[in-house]
Amino acid sequence: MPPAPPGERYEDLIEVFTVLSRTLAEDESVHDTLQSILALALRLVPGCSAASVTVLDEQGKPGTIAATDEDTRELDRRQYLLQDGPCLDAARRQQVNRWSLAEAEQRWPEFTSLAKELGLRSYLASGLGVGDQRLGALNLSSRDTDGFSRLDEGLVSLFIAPAAAAIVTMTRYARARDLADQLNNALRSRAVIDQAIGIIMAESNVGAERAFAVLSRASNNRRMKLRDLATEIVTRVSGQAPAEYAGDSQP
Repeated sequence: MPPAPPGERYEDLIEVFTVLSRTLAEDESVHDTLQSILALALRLVPGCSAASVTVLDEQGKPGTIAATDEDTRELDRRQYLLQDGPCLDAARRQQVNRWSLAEAEQRWPEFTSLAKELGLRSYLASGLGVGDQRLGALNLSSRDTDGFSRLDEGLVSLFIAPAAAAIVTMTRYARARDLADQLNNALRSRAVIDQAIGIIMAESNVGAERAFAVLSRASNNRRMKLRDLATEIVTRVSGQAPAEYAGDSQP
C-alpha cells in the first residue's frame, strides 16, 4: 500500500488524536478505551491490518485484553503457547520490534511459520510500561511485506501512554476489588465467630474471652478453620446456616 501524502497523513494524525482525546475524556470501560485505541491505530497506520493489546499479570503471564478480530486473538494465543515472539519480547524488554518475515525467520522461526500460515508478512510491537513496571505490549500486524516504517514506530509510540494508563487503571481497580472482597469476607467471618462465641457463653456460662479460647482450642483440635467451626456451631443451634453463608461454597 503506497504511503499517504504527508499533508493527508498530518490531517489524519490531527483527527485521530482529537478522537483519542474525546475517548479518554468519556466514561468508557478500560476494554472499550483500548478497543478505541486499536481502531485509531488501524486508521492512522496505513499498512496495519490488525492489532491487539497484550497484558502481563503479576506473575508475568500474558493475556490479550483487546483485539481487532478473532484471528489476531488466535495469533496471540498461539504465540503465548510458544512463550516467545515479537509481542512477548517487546513486553518483556520494553522495546519496539519491527520486522518482516525474512528478518524474523532466524530469531522467531516457530512464530514466523505461524505468521505465514495466517497470511501475515510484517509485525510491529511496542512494549507498554510505567517506570520499571512491565505492563504488556501494543501489537500491530500487516499482510504487506514491508507494512511498517520507522515513521510508523513513532506514530505507534503516541498511543503508548494512553494504553499504559488504561492498563494501570484496570490493575488498580482489580486490586481494589480484591481488597474489598477480602475485607468483606473478614467482616462476614467476624460476624459468625461472634455468634458462635455468644452461643458458647450462654451454654457454658463463661465470659467472652473464655468462650473464644474454647472455640480456638476446638478449632485447632479438629483442624478446622475458626470460621468453619463457628458456622457449624451456629447452624447446630439455629437449625440453619447463618444468612451470610447461605449457599456459600468458599473454603
